[in-house]
Amino acid sequence: MKQFLLFAATVLVTLGTISQAQAKKPEDQEFRRVIVTLTSGEKVDGYLQRSWHAESSVLKKENYSFKLAKTPDDKEPVKYTADEVESIEYVEKTEAHPDGIRWEALDIASPGLKDRYRTFRRLVCLNKASQNATTYWWKIWTTERVGNIDRRVLKTVYGIRFHDDPDRTVYPYMLVNTMLVEKQHPGLQKFCKTWFKGSEGKVRKKEAKENDAWMLDMYDAYLAAQADK
Repeated sequence: MKQFLLFAATVLVTLGTISQAQAKKPEDQEFRRVIVTLTSGEKVDGYLQRSWHAESSVLKKENYSFKLAKTPDDKEPVKYTADEVESIEYVEKTEAHPDGIRWEALDIASPGLKDRYRTFRRLVCLNKASQNATTYWWKIWTTERVGNIDRRVLKTVYGIRFHDDPDRTVYPYMLVNTMLVEKQHPGLQKFCKTWFKGSEGKVRKKEAKENDAWMLDMYDAYLAAQADK
């Protein structure tokens, strides 16, 4: 019963947030305007009516589908999924995001018991790019135990895509120190496991708390070490 009430409260808060956004005047809706690039290469300009974000996905698949309207007050939006698009770029620029916000549809590594290399396609937000890799973030709903109560919370997940990966797979940080990356990047698993060890590791661990794209530095160091062999 407690879990049901918690779920219901989450739904009401989410629906309330959506209603407030839709209630704004059309001229105040530019924050919802995006340019969607489809897998065919076609670009579609429109306004988000229902987003893919986990905050808006209490009753549907997270980071997967959304509805796009031609105008802020359009009553016939078109539904798109991560399988149909390449990217979504917000038109509005802000002080926090002077270059805008870009989401990309990519395959996320999700190993299972029957298939170690299983993936699922979702929308992920571009965080930071370097010459050799790009990091992303996305949010998911998860459950955490607090005392004797299971609480439903939003969790931010960070992942990395290696530019030399032909499959363009995004690996959540926690999977980079596993056997999943060994086939294409021999030694990366061990290198990642030792990144935060020793005196230098302590410094890196402190810096990582302030830099969620720290994996880029680690990967660059790995490539440099490989080149010196």
